[in-house]
Amino acid sequence: MAKPTRILFVADLHGSAVCWRKFINAAKVYRAQVLLVGGDIAAKTLTPVLENGGSWSATIDGKARTARSLEELENLEAALRDAATVPFRTTPSEWEELRAKPGALDQQFEASSLEELKRWLDWAHSRLGKECGHLLLGLGNDDFTSMESVIEAEPAAELTDRQIIRLEGGWEILTLPYSNPTPWKTHRELPEEKLREVIAESVTKLERPASAIFNMHVPPFNTPLDVAPKLDAGLRKVMRAGGEAEMAHVGSTAVREALEVHQPLLGLHGHIHESRGTVRFGRTLAMNCGSAYNEGTLLGALVDLQGEVVQSAVLTSG
Repeated sequence: MAKPTRILFVADLHGSAVCWRKFINAAKVYRAQVLLVGGDIAAKTLTPVLENGGSWSATIDGKARTARSLEELENLEAALRDAATVPFRTTPSEWEELRAKPGALDQQFEASSLEELKRWLDWAHSRLGKECGHLLLGLGNDDFTSMESVIEAEPAAELTDRQIIRLEGGWEILTLPYSNPTPWKTHRELPEEKLREVIAESVTKLERPASAIFNMHVPPFNTPLDVAPKLDAGLRKVMRAGGEAEMAHVGSTAVREALEVHQPLLGLHGHIHESRGTVRFGRTLAMNCGSAYNEGTLLGALVDLQGEVVQSAVLTSG
């Protein structure tokens, strides 16, 4: 009988440095042997920190803030990182030049996001030591593909994408870092038929599918895990007569079919922040830990595995 293993799973941190710190610190608190991120690590926005005459200014949550010393500047940038945005030191003229040049702002956002990821990994490396056996990072549809090389260069972390991760005890983690098409046309989207092909190819690499963990960023279609506000052509929420948002199922049919057919031990998902919960497909327990990154709250799932059984699985918040 394999020894029990505890996994702490999170997804959709979206650049929230405070959520990242909570996640890494939770290794010791929860005594987790495996820390697993299920995608969407990168922030959604780049915020200019504008230098002007020996001071720096930036806007956080709609409020202007000014730093008049290097210490205040560092505190300002830390506040931006905790607010889930990437700070970028520049001048008003340089910022306007970036905005005016096609593609330049996107390139700067990607470059700055890679630097932030390095910062996160350096902090995790210094903090974890030998307290956690595995720090496993998967990407999601909002993440840059160039982030893969940053993770691969960090000895304290392991990239889950495009490979089968085998844990001590015999469990295998199959990762799908993509989503089905979204209205935002993000970096890592695939049509459902292509998702089916990718999943089918990955499953052939599993030695023991019955003890596998399907770490798939997008949740299964038509379940409590994939409900999100319905959007119109202008990406605005469709509202009902009573003032409530109309909801729709937006998950993946290919992921649902994979869970139903292959019956892995566990399905771990994210992507839809509002649909935190669990559902079963036969013997398979599927979970979406949800996300409240914009509030600085870390939502996760704590799972204890024993052999080919999920001993316990609870949703966490902190």
